[in-house]
Amino acid sequence: MSLLSPWFLAGALLLAGPIIFHLIRRATKDRIRFSAMRFLRESPPKLQKKSHIQNPWLLALRCLIIILLAFAFARPFFVSDMPIDLATNPPKAIVLAIDASASMQREGAWENAVQRAQSYLDTVDAVDKLSIVSASTNARLLLSFEQWDKWPISERTTLAEALLSESRPNWGATRLDDAIEMALTELEQIDEGSETATKKTVVLISDMQSTSRIAGVAGREWPDACLLELETIQGTHSGNTGIRWLGWTGDEENRSMRIGIQSSGQSLATNLNLTLFDAKSDTPLGQPLKLYSYTGDNHMVLLEVPENATGPFRVELTGDPDPFDNVLHIAENQPRPMRLRYYGDTANSDDPNQSAFYLKRASAGWVDPTVQFVDSNSESEQETELPPFLFFDSTMAQNEVAAARKQIEAGSHALLLLSNREMLPTATSLAGESDWSLAQSTQEDSRLSNIDFQSHAFAIFSDPRFSDFTRIRFWNTHKLNIPDPSSLSIIAEYDDNGPAIIEKALGNGLLTIWVADWAPQKSQWPLSTKFVPWLQRLFERAAGGSNRTSIIRSDSIASAFDTSSAQWKPLGQEAYSPEAPTNPGLYQLKQGFTERWIAVQAPSEESQWDPLPYEDWERLGAPLEVATTIAQTESERENERRAQNAVELESQQQVWKWLIIAIALALIFESLIARTLQNREERATA
Repeated sequence: MSLLSPWFLAGALLLAGPIIFHLIRRATKDRIRFSAMRFLRESPPKLQKKSHIQNPWLLALRCLIIILLAFAFARPFFVSDMPIDLATNPPKAIVLAIDASASMQREGAWENAVQRAQSYLDTVDAVDKLSIVSASTNARLLLSFEQWDKWPISERTTLAEALLSESRPNWGATRLDDAIEMALTELEQIDEGSETATKKTVVLISDMQSTSRIAGVAGREWPDACLLELETIQGTHSGNTGIRWLGWTGDEENRSMRIGIQSSGQSLATNLNLTLFDAKSDTPLGQPLKLYSYTGDNHMVLLEVPENATGPFRVELTGDPDPFDNVLHIAENQPRPMRLRYYGDTANSDDPNQSAFYLKRASAGWVDPTVQFVDSNSESEQETELPPFLFFDSTMAQNEVAAARKQIEAGSHALLLLSNREMLPTATSLAGESDWSLAQSTQEDSRLSNIDFQSHAFAIFSDPRFSDFTRIRFWNTHKLNIPDPSSLSIIAEYDDNGPAIIEKALGNGLLTIWVADWAPQKSQWPLSTKFVPWLQRLFERAAGGSNRTSIIRSDSIASAFDTSSAQWKPLGQEAYSPEAPTNPGLYQLKQGFTERWIAVQAPSEESQWDPLPYEDWERLGAPLEVATTIAQTESERENERRAQNAVELESQQQVWKWLIIAIALALIFESLIARTLQNREERATA
């Protein structure tokens, strides 16, 4: 038996009242003298000791009544293993959102996060639901409520523990708002078709960096009866010093790397060394640079690079107790030479009234790719690893067309200006098409319309600020009739609905046909501000993609490269793989005919360990759980469950009612005994 309110047993102290009352000696105070008894010897009554208890059985009965009354107020009940009634204790739906970003790579952080998550598994009952979400650059659903329900009840906890033990932190950024959004999406499915209300909780287990992204929580509607619990995780060390890439400075002969040093958390003043290595040979390039860092430090240092060093490089910071962010991988941009082979009259390239003039001038001086303008018959061409870019604006013999088509099929990209009917046989032969016809447009003044801004060449103009092409005029255009356009991609049209720009893949290459003449008297296009960016996109695509990025964050690879055609090879390995890298390091990227080094870095903000203010969550409107329950341990949760079970048992057993009945009967019996004793004393006195 147990008591729900044991402090009412203090009422048993009232036992002192009856005991004191029964210890009082009852003596006659008034004396009456009779004359007839004058000559009798005085015989006073016998005095009893003060400690003598009068009527002990009556005293015992009265004490029993007081004890039973105190016991009834203490609300006793018999202990059993009866489960909590669902009407008063609704089932729980818990989503564990675990931070798996790069900052959790630090020593002890991930182990503590998994241990904290496992403590919640011990509180889950058979009627409860559990889901697990991984938070990083992209949130992942590790365990859904649907999977939880399908799994046998006795094995659910084992399944969750196995998923937690198999999970590892990655090298992405901390985007907690995406994980919370996924958790709320799961919780919104709970009450659909259910008559029983469910207590919903999102438990966010993270190191709560100040650089974590949580802005997406603002304005989000939370499900009914849903709370957010914040579980802050600490690693082995409370402070950290990290390094980040800031770029190059100086010229080619005397260049230096700009390296950022940032300290955060409760880091102690530390003596550090910064060393530059040749990544291929793993040998240091010069003496280490000695540094001194302290809490809140954020400054830049210059790391000199030897003149003959070509890279790729590796920069290492030593002396910091948490080394997960103490390595930088550096790759340099290497220009890609490309030949621009012109099929036409060479004199046109120097005539400002011809299209070739603007193509040659626009491509001159590019840093990447570096374009060499050559005639189709030139034999003194510079050898390059890239296939040539072909440009046609004049008619060609059939043997020249056949040779050019072979080059396109081998990997070259080509641009043809279909400016008149004489160019139509050349265009159809190169494209491998027939039954095309070209007629003069009924409009003297045409403009581009229906542009596909998802295409590679026009994607840079997709922003509404740059997507206006209506001011670029074309005069005396032709309307191309294509019987079967299914084998082609029409990238843009004129405002008379005639094709303007056409693309067709030929083997490993690509043919682009523009139905127009770029001469200034026929078009404003080569003099517009959009001409050079559009043209450069064509050449970059022919070279295998943009070469502007050689150092990139690990969470930006998918958006920076065409992963469908990319092949990756980590430093030190022999085989290429189509799988994009996810870990920091140096990788050789092979796209088309080019190979180059790519340095993958972890997000630099993951090195900052300053805590996220608790008030930021409140400002965003998150329904936070009471702070005292945030750090609730497993034993405290078990005590709460037992207390709820005790209330339910006591309310069902209602032992106190039987005690009140017993007290009432005892009071009646006590009154009868007391009355009998009083009458007896009165008769004896009389």
